[in-house]
Amino acid sequence: MLARETLFFSLLIIFSLGENRISNCRSKDTCDVCIQEPDCVWCVRPRSEIHCIHKSQVEDNLCDKKDIVNPTGQIKILQDKPFSSTENGEAVQIRPQKIKLKLRKGEEYSLQFQYAQAENYPVDLYYIMDLSASMEDHRDKLAKLGDKLARTMMNITNNFRLGFGSFVDKVDLPFVSTVPQKLKTPCKLNKNGKSVICVSPYSFKNHISLTGDYRKFTEQVLQARVSGNLDSPEGGFDALMQAIVCKNSIGWRTQARHLIVFSTDAEFHIAGDGKLAGIVEPNDARCYMENNTYTHDLAFDYPSVSQINHVAKDNNINIVFAIVNKKRVVDVYKKLSESIENSNIGVLDERSENVIKLVLDNYNKIVDSVTISSNSSSDIEVKITSTCSHPKINGCTNIHIGEIVNFTAIIKPLQCTKGSNKHVITVKPEALDESIVIDLEVLCDCDCSSQALDPQKCSNSGALRCGVCDCDPGFFGKTCECNKKTSDSADVSLCKASKNDTRICSGLGFCRCGQCQCYQRSNPDEKIFGKYCDCDNYSCKRVNGRLCSQRGSCECGGICKCQAGWTGDACECPDSDNSCVKPDNNLVCNGHGNCNCGKCECFDEEVRYSGKYCDECPTCEGQRCEELRPCVECQIYKSGVFNEEECQSNCTFFQSEAVDKLENSHDEQVKTCTLVDENDCTFAFQYEYVNEKNLKVTAEKEKICRGPPNILAWILGVIGSVLLAGVILLLTWKVCTTVHDRQEYAKFENERQKMQWHRNDNPLYRQATSTFKNPVYRTYKLSKTRSE
Repeated sequence: MLARETLFFSLLIIFSLGENRISNCRSKDTCDVCIQEPDCVWCVRPRSEIHCIHKSQVEDNLCDKKDIVNPTGQIKILQDKPFSSTENGEAVQIRPQKIKLKLRKGEEYSLQFQYAQAENYPVDLYYIMDLSASMEDHRDKLAKLGDKLARTMMNITNNFRLGFGSFVDKVDLPFVSTVPQKLKTPCKLNKNGKSVICVSPYSFKNHISLTGDYRKFTEQVLQARVSGNLDSPEGGFDALMQAIVCKNSIGWRTQARHLIVFSTDAEFHIAGDGKLAGIVEPNDARCYMENNTYTHDLAFDYPSVSQINHVAKDNNINIVFAIVNKKRVVDVYKKLSESIENSNIGVLDERSENVIKLVLDNYNKIVDSVTISSNSSSDIEVKITSTCSHPKINGCTNIHIGEIVNFTAIIKPLQCTKGSNKHVITVKPEALDESIVIDLEVLCDCDCSSQALDPQKCSNSGALRCGVCDCDPGFFGKTCECNKKTSDSADVSLCKASKNDTRICSGLGFCRCGQCQCYQRSNPDEKIFGKYCDCDNYSCKRVNGRLCSQRGSCECGGICKCQAGWTGDACECPDSDNSCVKPDNNLVCNGHGNCNCGKCECFDEEVRYSGKYCDECPTCEGQRCEELRPCVECQIYKSGVFNEEECQSNCTFFQSEAVDKLENSHDEQVKTCTLVDENDCTFAFQYEYVNEKNLKVTAEKEKICRGPPNILAWILGVIGSVLLAGVILLLTWKVCTTVHDRQEYAKFENERQKMQWHRNDNPLYRQATSTFKNPVYRTYKLSKTRSE
């Protein structure tokens, strides 16, 4: 019975949706508007009064096929070069390279394309170093390792170039001292018993442009001298901006991987900090280099994080933040790296001994994966999918040289743009200069709309276009027979949606000369429209009071037309699975669920998973805890299966924070783990997801460990226990005897009170002493007193 009811309601819903689509087509009164609905076609000479019909009605003899206007999508491949490496000339890593595409609004096209990583692809690596005084030792180490770094990269590609630049800060208070002597010599250092004088401060300086002469690189690094400033944050963003946008000064090649290694031991100034020095002009992201020095540091403010991200993406730059091992600074740059696409972070040891490994590891991360992006606007939706064995969001990982990876770009126009419906879309691998150029034309106009025919059929007040009259201004009606100023008619039959409908203009307008004039709403943004005033732009579903979630437009029939990236009845759901993928895992819902409206719905399996990403398993002992355990142990306690280098390379997706004691959180998203290490020490940590993607891990600073037995304490404890037992026994004996004596005494007193005679009345009693009195003594004493 339940199955029948479910089937009935399903059929009812399908039927209702079909009726809405058909009704939506009928409300379109011109060919151009009609074909902008994906399932609608236009009939020039219909057998009824309706010109715009649903495509499913074409076979219903409503129109001859020769009179149907139904533009169809077309594709033409204009350029498709085969894959090649730089050894054969220009490298080709993506194909096809250029296509021409025509689509109707709402029509989807799946474009198949391929990517293959070329062998010996050129690499340009530019090293930007903070040359404030505290970085002197790191500069020396970079100079010594410059040649080794070049040889290491040459093992990967024989087309490698290296450059070097440095930065300090804006030359003005409060960033640097403006005292003349301090500007000339901001600091002095004692190095190996010798005094090192700092050079004058500067914002950014390009010491050597990208070159294949690695000895020259080493010489320039050695010759570069440190400087000094006042505050802790440095002006690294000015240096980054100029290094990215000054292509000619730095020497960036068009066809090459562009890497910037940014090395510092301090935080950075951001947009707005320039106001401290009276600099209010926002950074304009343009090049201002003269004689290899940034000249406009006091004219423009520091760039913002979003500006750095934007120019780095536009110029195909990969940024590697090589940060000296200071926890607070490392944490700041980890957050920065999360905000800049195609950036990674590594931690330098105290003397930058691991700089080559850091660069090599991060380079391998870059080249072993590919992410496909597009420059499409909100009017054009582009989705990227792949069938590779190691997928990630919009791309693939673990790609080898020469391996061909198949991708699909699903292209769908969402709007017809006023003025021009031609778009140029690029689909490209991020941080590479190659792309697929798509010349897209959105078919929004009918060819017959440009042909004005037979004005007599339109009362000489218009022209016939696509079978209907296009009236001149001031005229309307089926044949333009009505004048807005003078016409009136009592015939309202043409203003009813059907013969059986008693409502005129759907009850939302009035009939004038056989044409509906829709009422005006008090809210000017709310419109009633349609041939029979049967459409409006305010009756769609709302979320939190927002029409179509403010992510789309309300169309006729109460249907939300969503912007690119959103779907659902009220455009409330993201149309990608990105929010269902953990930051350290490329599986949707961890492989244990489906992504529905941007949230994971976990499978009802034998082993039940739960949590935001279906990554929590109450019946699986320490499932997520054991996964995070190695990184927590090496980051907080410097122990576990990872050594320091392995920890830095394998534990990049989160940084554990040490606290004295974990808080008792009632938040279901905060998970607490308590584990025991190989030394029987217990440690605890908590993890949660912050801002949808960032994994936050908090661990207690100290482990709880069992120490060796304290023999002296045991001996003293035994002796104390014996003495304590003796004292307790004595006290017990004393209490018992006292109670017993008191009972006996009370008994004695009770018996004595019952005696029949007093003890002084005992006839046998005699006092122990005798008393005798002299009767003369008193008389003699009185007579003597009187005689005196």
